Amino acid sequence: MTGSTGPSGNGVDDLYTPEITNVGGLDATVSVVCTVQNDYKKVQAVLNEIHGLKHDGTPGPGVPAVFGMNFQAVSVGQKLSKDNFDGSCASDTGVLNGQPGGYKDGSGTPTAVLNYGLEKTDQALASMIQALKSQGIYESTLFIVSAKHGQSPINPVKVNKPGHFSDLVAALPDGGTNPAALVIASAAACSTGPCGFVQDDDIALLWLPDQSQVPAVAAYLNANANALFIDEVMAANEIKLKFNDPNHDSRTPDILVQPIYGTIYTGSTKKNAEHGGFSFGDTNVGLIVSNPSLKAGVLKTPVATSQVAVTILQALGLDPNALKSVQVEKTVELPGLPF
Repeated sequence: MTGSTGPSGNGVDDLYTPEITNVGGLDATVSVVCTVQNDYKKVQAVLNEIHGLKHDGTPGPGVPAVFGMNFQAVSVGQKLSKDNFDGSCASDTGVLNGQPGGYKDGSGTPTAVLNYGLEKTDQALASMIQALKSQGIYESTLFIVSAKHGQSPINPVKVNKPGHFSDLVAALPDGGTNPAALVIASAAACSTGPCGFVQDDDIALLWLPDQSQVPAVAAYLNANANALFIDEVMAANEIKLKFNDPNHDSRTPDILVQPIYGTIYTGSTKKNAEHGGFSFGDTNVGLIVSNPSLKAGVLKTPVATSQVAVTILQALGLDPNALKSVQVEKTVELPGLPF
């Protein structure tokens, strides 16, 4: 698909976003092999764009000022309990088929499934570097590699999948009678309208039908923290420290529940890790900025991935303050770079 976006209407010249969960009816994320194959469709699109073509190899407007893609192979390799567990990836018939994903231990030693995803992603990045060199633009290109999230837990012995959050609440001794528990049950059963919503993974997000019930529900959850595997309940002012005020922004949940590390609110046997919460495994991701003119080094100053956009604009000689998010959040560029 091609099109243009952004306030100017000319933000994107060439857009290619193949769907990974419906590849001719196949959910490619059941297998790290099929996921890599889907990733490589996007890799080829980037290689074509590096050579001044459109993603499909047809004549294009020239080499873009900014181009990139996302990889799924590492994420899938981290999460799969068993690679190709249902046999639906016809390409995955080798030694990885049926093997566990994720890590072997708390030190982060990758399984063969995850190692495959890491190696293929590394090879793909190397092919992009080679293409930049062949096009004569490697020296003038800033290469940034990061992730929008990690996965937790890394240590497989920490995995705890007790079931969905609302089901755990309903199973409490007073889960069928306590008003706060009934509010959560109503929100979890709501399909549409003003009855609330519950979303869970390695965090639980609660939108209540009546925000005046927030203090009572938060107190109830804190009182049952052990039975619900809760590490922290965030509500009211605690939420406003990190997000927009839920009283004025319906996208922000009324209550956030951060479970004990390793807990995933699901009964699914398909995955051994998840993301979405605030744990170290979820939020601590790699970030590499590379260019031949940069001196190799490691900066241990805490940074955020939100600084990447600012850094890209700085590298292009554009004003980051034109971004609304920069105006609101006062985001600065990544440190230690010569621009």
